Amino acid sequence: MKPHLWKVERRIDYTDKSEYDFILNQSERTQPIPHSYYTKFIRSLTHEDFAYYPNTKNFKEKICEFYNVKPENLFLSDGSDIGIKSIFETFTTCGNIVTSEPSFPMYQVYSSLYDCRYKGIFYNPDTLELSIDKMLDFVDDDTDLIILANPNSPIGDYKTIGEIKPLLDTGIPVLIDEAYIEFLDTEDIHWDSFIKYIDEYPNLIVTRTFSKAFGAAGCRVGMTFSNPHYIENISKFRQMYEISGVSMKYCEFLLNNHHLVDIYCQEVIDEKKKVISMLKNYEVIDSQCNWIHFNNQDDNKRTKEILEKHKVLVKYCKLHHYGFRENWCRMTIQPGLSEQEFFKELVNG
Repeated sequence: MKPHLWKVERRIDYTDKSEYDFILNQSERTQPIPHSYYTKFIRSLTHEDFAYYPNTKNFKEKICEFYNVKPENLFLSDGSDIGIKSIFETFTTCGNIVTSEPSFPMYQVYSSLYDCRYKGIFYNPDTLELSIDKMLDFVDDDTDLIILANPNSPIGDYKTIGEIKPLLDTGIPVLIDEAYIEFLDTEDIHWDSFIKYIDEYPNLIVTRTFSKAFGAAGCRVGMTFSNPHYIENISKFRQMYEISGVSMKYCEFLLNNHHLVDIYCQEVIDEKKKVISMLKNYEVIDSQCNWIHFNNQDDNKRTKEILEKHKVLVKYCKLHHYGFRENWCRMTIQPGLSEQEFFKELVNG
């Protein structure tokens, strides 16, 4: 056994979500798609979708058409986290990984699994801003990979191509994880998916997912986009069959009915603004994602009592080096959230 594996700790979340009335802890879409569309999809399923190994050719072509790339630019995986794992397998040689801290926990897990040194660059504790210049200070000849979730998790900030260009100019492989990009508010910020830059920057890799805005977390479907040379080598680590036939069929159904995704994302953006405006008794940290953090003078003690009473599942965390409170509530925003009784009780304290 590899000696360094003894130091790696993994936890399994066995939370029974059926015990809760509101699931607001993992940025999942809890609001179902319209019943008529759901029924149409269910009726489209056949015995073959379950019995045969999936042929992903047409699905990959549909993805490439949607994102305006060529098939040689796409790597399909069992969730974007497996795409990220394959990137680690392709590019790391026990060097160091430079990313932000906090960020998606699997970056550090994969760094440990592949015996890489993890360099997490902290946000400014006063402004909750991430300095790209500070990230560059930690890049050296031993850096195998630079990673930046964009928008980031859990802080939720977004960087433009102009801001990230200095990282790309290093020539080191740069992974931009766009898991939450569909929730960016176009009224507040001009944004582009970095997929459009994969031809311009040969060291750029972009990951996307069907888990968040598409509302298909249970399907476990992720995408990696990059230049053909990178994709060819990343693809050497693909599973024999990347995803299941049923998952493929549902995600293709969502692509064909993408207006449902657009409507949902705009409803989340609008609801988030409404929720923030109502939480006047809390300090609120907005994000360019589908969640907020909030806290109050008693460090969310009363908040926790209210949410537990109403069977609301959320996350509580400490935002590294930010403020004196340790029990920040991270709540996923869903359409109609502000109309729920538990939220009204939060607002009224």
